[in-house]
Amino acid sequence: MTEKHVDPRPGDGLAGQRVVVTGATGFIGRRLIDALLKLGCDVTALLRTRHGAAALEQAGAKALVCPLHPGPALTQALDGAAALFHLAYDFRASGADNLAAFDALAKAAEDGSCNRIVHLSSAVVYDSWPNGPITERNPITPEDVQSYRGAKIAMEQRLLQGKCDAAILQPTIVYGPGSALWTNGPLAMMRRGGIILPDPPGQCPAVHVDDVVQAALRAASSPRTGVERYLISGPDTLGWKTFFEGYARLAGCGEVRIDPAANPTPPPPPNGNAPSGPSLAGQLSAHLRRLVGRRRVEAAADWARSVQARLAKPRPVMPDMAGRRLFAGQPEVSTRHAQDQICYAPRVSFDEWIEHMRKQSAR
Repeated sequence: MTEKHVDPRPGDGLAGQRVVVTGATGFIGRRLIDALLKLGCDVTALLRTRHGAAALEQAGAKALVCPLHPGPALTQALDGAAALFHLAYDFRASGADNLAAFDALAKAAEDGSCNRIVHLSSAVVYDSWPNGPITERNPITPEDVQSYRGAKIAMEQRLLQGKCDAAILQPTIVYGPGSALWTNGPLAMMRRGGIILPDPPGQCPAVHVDDVVQAALRAASSPRTGVERYLISGPDTLGWKTFFEGYARLAGCGEVRIDPAANPTPPPPPNGNAPSGPSLAGQLSAHLRRLVGRRRVEAAADWARSVQARLAKPRPVMPDMAGRRLFAGQPEVSTRHAQDQICYAPRVSFDEWIEHMRKQSAR
């Protein structure tokens, strides 16, 4: 069998082209902006406010304050762009609010003759997540758009029915520098004492942020037309025990305990009376971020967690029920479609990255 040629520099076809990015100040967005600028792209970041704009402009991107609402300003921002990278998702707002922002953006992309949309979705849209074989042909059942999963499913459906060429990226567990959920969180957990995992612990389909960026660049510069979904995961097959033990090594402390007490119970039936929209804490967090900026709020939260960790007696954390179900899951995620269609080639090994980070922290 002839070996498939893999472009050593993903996104070369974008060099010199104008591209637009939402979510540019986020964890994945910051890495994508850096990669696009290194390619020589003319990068415009759409921001809700000026918070984060100075850093983007200093790096070489254009920062445009343009809320994702219908209107000529949004259409003009996307007019003639070679690609729109849509990474933004406001976890402090409801799924419905995020879907409304997405609808405005997708319409503006169509009206402004944007060449392609690269949309960041998630592997959680599949009914089988987080268990069993998962490919792009697995069933996806729509649900209430107030939820994160429901909103992501609805966004995918909008693209499948739309007029723009689009690549829908569905990453799994995205980790790396700046990841609040899958890097900063586990490190803080280890410093508080560790974690208790189900017996037996499940599989963790982890993918480094740079591999997600690679997939985004390949999808944007691919000659393929139409709308395609691409599952994106890393080169490793590792368990959650290995995942958290890596962070224990990086933190220099923390226990990863296996205990049947952490085994999940079956999920409850859907509750149509459940409250929708962001929680009171989420609303307060959103208000603070508008006043002082996301990074300052997150820095204050990190400081508060570190103080709490120093004062509290170290002990392993028992995950909530959603966490237990995830940590007991046995997903088998295939990236074959992304490999075949856009030459996606996951490169970053979790263990090698942990060792790299350990050496850096020891300097």
